[in-house]
Amino acid sequence: MEEKQVYRGIVRTGRGAGAGQMSAPGVLEGLQQLTGLAVIPGTLNIDLTEVFDLSLLSYNSSAELGMPQMDLAALGIDFDGEQGMHYGRIAIANEYPGCIICFTWVDRPGINAELVSPHHLRNTLNLQDGDTVEFTLV
Repeated sequence: MEEKQVYRGIVRTGRGAGAGQMSAPGVLEGLQQLTGLAVIPGTLNIDLTEVFDLSLLSYNSSAELGMPQMDLAALGIDFDGEQGMHYGRIAIANEYPGCIICFTWVDRPGINAELVSPHHLRNTLNLQDGDTVEFTLV
């Protein structure tokens, strides 16, 4: 049996926008259809310890997903390209189902990532900023 690649990320504080954006009508339902997971609002922001090969993930533009274009400037993000996300199912800490999301507008694509899950990962795994979290692709 082939051993799965283990990826690692360092937990960091996000902008706090994830829970609010995910609470907008239809967003959680859309994520569930996309990922097969009933995720909770909010994300765990991480910086991957190695550049992630985004070609291993699926991709959709925000328009393809039926998501409204975000006002990135209001969030302090200078980006003038297609808004979208790379995403894929993962197993977090060998136990918890989740999804990795790499948005197109982040400062460092393939490094800046967000994890979503049916579990509140900070509480469930007792994570603090600076801690390392491991995951594998499903």
